[in-house]
Amino acid sequence: MEEVAPQVLGRLEELGPAVSLDLNLSVEAYFDTLTTLIDRFCNKKQLTCIYISVTVPASTIKAALGSLEIATDRLRFVDCISFATMECAPSDDAQTVFVESPAMLEYIVLKVEYLFRKGKGERFMVILDSVNSLAAHNEVRMLYEFMQVLMASVKSRGAYPVLLSIGEQMKPEVHEMLQLVCDQIITLK
Repeated sequence: MEEVAPQVLGRLEELGPAVSLDLNLSVEAYFDTLTTLIDRFCNKKQLTCIYISVTVPASTIKAALGSLEIATDRLRFVDCISFATMECAPSDDAQTVFVESPAMLEYIVLKVEYLFRKGKGERFMVILDSVNSLAAHNEVRMLYEFMQVLMASVKSRGAYPVLLSIGEQMKPEVHEMLQLVCDQIITLK
């Protein structure tokens, strides 16, 4: 974590809110990046984190963070994968809203808007995990339109928009799309 954390934290501090950032990382740096964003940035700045989970179910992420004793009380999820993996237990988790499929892009935007309204007066970071997984479920053209709408919504609220992508798994057309919708792309070493 000590290798990834300074890069991520430094860039977030430098850029500030309402600047869309893609963190292009390796699979090995994924969890360190995630814990840095949630624990060392959101929790330290008392930001509410809206985490759009497309790759790993919300319950798995919460359990992993809990095992590291990382506070999750300011963490909200838009879980797009639990229905697909049959891990959905919507009745017992007030921090999570569910979308049936990662292909239902308009519902993802609506759920994020719902969480913004529910947390009126709070400051936010929105993390989209991951662009690669969304690209596997959607055409690039549709994904581009979704990203434009999502980024405009997040930026208009003065939140920190952060996208996670896995560089070695990315198709060239997805990389081109990210260059169009993100203000900054950072490749983590």
